[in-house]
Amino acid sequence: MKSLTETFANCRRYSRKALMPFLTAGYPDERTFLKLLFEFQSSGADMVEIGIPFSDPLADGKTIQYSSHRALQQGINVVSIFRRLSQLNGSFRLPLIMMSYFNPIYHYGVDKFISRASSIGIKGLIIPDIIPEESGDLEYQCRQNNIDLIYLLAPTSNAKRTKLILRRSRGFVYLVTIAGVTGARDKLPADLVQWIKKIKKQSDIPVCSGFGISHKNQAATVSRVADGVIVGSAIIDIIRNSANPAQAVDETGKFIRQLRKGIDYVKG
Repeated sequence: MKSLTETFANCRRYSRKALMPFLTAGYPDERTFLKLLFEFQSSGADMVEIGIPFSDPLADGKTIQYSSHRALQQGINVVSIFRRLSQLNGSFRLPLIMMSYFNPIYHYGVDKFISRASSIGIKGLIIPDIIPEESGDLEYQCRQNNIDLIYLLAPTSNAKRTKLILRRSRGFVYLVTIAGVTGARDKLPADLVQWIKKIKKQSDIPVCSGFGISHKNQAATVSRVADGVIVGSAIIDIIRNSANPAQAVDETGKFIRQLRKGIDYVKG
């Protein structure tokens, strides 16, 4: 797997904006979860964000809460996620980014988690409930294991915090489109494009935008200025509304290809 830095450099080389689908680990079941990862790969994704299911996901709306609840009901945990991802055996080429709240990482053991994630090729880590002021040790461990620690930047972040997050993020900055939780939206904020432009003027680190993006036109709008687009809840909705796992894989692949088409319409 390429590093996130190599992946964004490759995207720039081909005037391509990164597409990053999100999927809750183990949802809708462990076997289909792996099939969906490969469907993402063959349908035009550039990297994949994998969410560790957690019972108190403060940044997630009802859709991802549902997928996390279903995964937890099936006994999915950090141990089983690592076991499943280790079975990819080099056949999966896209960089994997893990998203977890700090509690599951702490419970598993921070040192052990970072080491295990690195050993199976995880390239990035997103932890919505940590702040730069309290994560110096974690940043050090991630750097020692070649994992990029990615911080979230929200519309409510003031100038001082924006500067801090841009300086401390590695790989890319996760720019949250809305002041709220995840979930598909019919409309994105009217000033989103201007905000992304403002952030990009302050740093050379890639900016990827997520939360609320649910169709190709929104992806196209965001990708005009951002370096990447993150889509999660809309994918979970497709899986949830499918009649069976095979249909879920097929419909999800169609959706990813639509997003890819929308993004590629915009030349970087």
